[in-house]
Amino acid sequence: MQLTDKTLAVGDRRALEYFQFTLWPLFTTAVHPCPPPISLAMECQPVMLVVCELAEAHRTLRDEAGSSTVCTQFDKRTSCLASVREQLRKTSNQSSLSPLLVAVFLLYFLDGYIECGHQSAATASHHVGVQAIVEHLGGFTALIEMGKKDITMLLSEFASTDLTKALLDDRSPCFPAEIWTRIEHGTVWWDQETYNGTTLASVFRILAEMAVYRQRIKIGEFPLSMEVVQAFERSLQPSFLVLNLDHLNNPATYTGHESTLEPKMQADSFTRAFQHSALIYLYRAICGLPPRHSLVQQHVQSCAECIKGISPRSKAHNCIIFPLYVMGAHTFMQDQQEFVLERFDAIYRYLRFNSVLLVRSALEDLWRSPRHDGSWWDMFSTLGEHVLVI
Repeated sequence: MQLTDKTLAVGDRRALEYFQFTLWPLFTTAVHPCPPPISLAMECQPVMLVVCELAEAHRTLRDEAGSSTVCTQFDKRTSCLASVREQLRKTSNQSSLSPLLVAVFLLYFLDGYIECGHQSAATASHHVGVQAIVEHLGGFTALIEMGKKDITMLLSEFASTDLTKALLDDRSPCFPAEIWTRIEHGTVWWDQETYNGTTLASVFRILAEMAVYRQRIKIGEFPLSMEVVQAFERSLQPSFLVLNLDHLNNPATYTGHESTLEPKMQADSFTRAFQHSALIYLYRAICGLPPRHSLVQQHVQSCAECIKGISPRSKAHNCIIFPLYVMGAHTFMQDQQEFVLERFDAIYRYLRFNSVLLVRSALEDLWRSPRHDGSWWDMFSTLGEHVLVI
């Protein structure tokens, strides 16, 4: 979308262009992301203010010159929050709430990805705000059925970060596991590749089911069931094609072209990395196995191999922070720890999100601490409350 409105202030135009061409593509692994909410920002002041605040905050990190703009940024943040709150007080109908949902989504990612180390961060408050607006608009299904690609993409990222945060914080996710079946029919932040019928959404659905199961065990509602654990285990095992007659009779059908082979292999590695991290969660958080247990470590090694199979130059590489964090937390060999830090450094160079630095720092603290041999919850207890992980 070309920004042709001549009434825009120069600073706003610059911020919108930065958001559209630099920042928005960072929220997705897609080569061609869905259009950003630029037209919405032109029509709705709260969205305009949040987009500009998000763009300027990220540009400050990218230019590494934040010290001279702190006061200005704080003033803009205050104006931004005041505008959103004022509109929320005045608004009750669906057509007015939808733009405000986009504004609060972006505030949530601003504080969870970029300003998560600041005292002013309010990721949890924005999370509550998103939940309230989503409920008022009729829930997840109603939002997806609206067919607004920017909203459903942001919704998929919100649900993903809520899930990973729940896993790290020892709580249930805020939305039922069934939503993942619906989410993958809309626009999402990941490439909707499958291998042997497995999608990233199906892995997230099982992770959500496991998080709820863990909480029910925790409060004594259920005992640990080997049958349930093994069902989760079977659902998460990475699968591979096995030979059948058609492979022999029609080999060309199953032969990848050079231009598509590498992206397909990286997409497979991406999903498998999440599967292995989910199995680590199963063995550690639900079964209570120690971090050096052979069952845990076999998936630590496999997860590392999957991540190595994803090129640091690919967009998918920048969205493997959760599996990289889980794998890294269970790594005890120096060479693997160095590999993990190298990958975090590569991700930060591309994203310039403070959340990446804070996860990296939390890992280094963990490796020097007795918590490294502790429970799942001990391992992740020191990550800042405002940090989002995807």
